[in-house]
Amino acid sequence: MSEETVQIKDVVALAGAPGLHKILKADEKVIVVESMDEKKKRQLVKGNMVATKLMDVSIYTDDDSEPLVNVLKTIREKYPEGLPVNKGSSKDELMDFLGEVLPSYDREKVYPSNVKKLLSWYEILEAWQVSLELPAAEGEESAKEETASSEE
Repeated sequence: MSEETVQIKDVVALAGAPGLHKILKADEKVIVVESMDEKKKRQLVKGNMVATKLMDVSIYTDDDSEPLVNVLKTIREKYPEGLPVNKGSSKDELMDFLGEVLPSYDREKVYPSNVKKLLSWYEILEAWQVSLELPAAEGEESAKEETASSEE
């Protein structure tokens, strides 16, 4: 779908907006993103908008949290031919799927809606052939900054 390889460090989710966006330009004053869909709509991220880098998202676990990028890598390795579930799957099927790729997920803090969002994001990342490799030092620090919340 894309002519160049998109890196996971350049992918963001915008609060209140569906799908994912890739960062085209970012500096102290402005962030310009493009939707990762057929429309490729470009927009300016304004001060009241919240853009969260996917590499900064984690999923709650029994001990602490697991960086989303690690979960995405596990899914990619375990299901190279396609996922056994989709957003229309039952709650039990969704949670069983998450248990297969992240056995230690926190069963009180992670909801089926979180798994649906994970599946949606995974499908977009696969369609765009996004590289899940993190820059060396950023991966360890950024994963601790934000965890997936029940609001998602």
